[in-house]
Amino acid sequence: MTFRRGFTVLEALIVLAVFGLLATLAVLSLNSARASLRDAQRLSDVSIMRSALSQYWLEKATYPQSAGVEVGMPGSNADKLSAAGFVINTDPTQPVYLDRVPTGPKVNEYYRYRAGPNGYSIRFQTETRTDLGPANVFYAHATGIDLEDADK
Repeated sequence: MTFRRGFTVLEALIVLAVFGLLATLAVLSLNSARASLRDAQRLSDVSIMRSALSQYWLEKATYPQSAGVEVGMPGSNADKLSAAGFVINTDPTQPVYLDRVPTGPKVNEYYRYRAGPNGYSIRFQTETRTDLGPANVFYAHATGIDLEDADK
């Protein structure tokens, strides 16, 4: 009785298929984890902006007015939040509430700010399910975060 060493072609193909399946599952899991991390960053950024806008309101009793601006976007002149509102450069004699406006975690992703004298909304979009609900466009206000684009 003779024994052959090595694997048959069929055995080798089965092993390769199993490794391919495991690699695919690992990549999908990693992409999902990255999307969740980006959503956590968005929620953190919005919280920072809400806090700075609250400080602004405490001193001015109003919010920086804007019909709509992509904060932090190059050319939008909205890189910082100072006593003069969202500006690109600050006057050293004025207080700065936010030295650098956060931008989204993806390339060319910015938060949209719109406000009147009594309220504001910051638009952002999630990629995965969060504590806010399934992936959707959300609006942050002084009163919280919801699906309504209104100055609150």
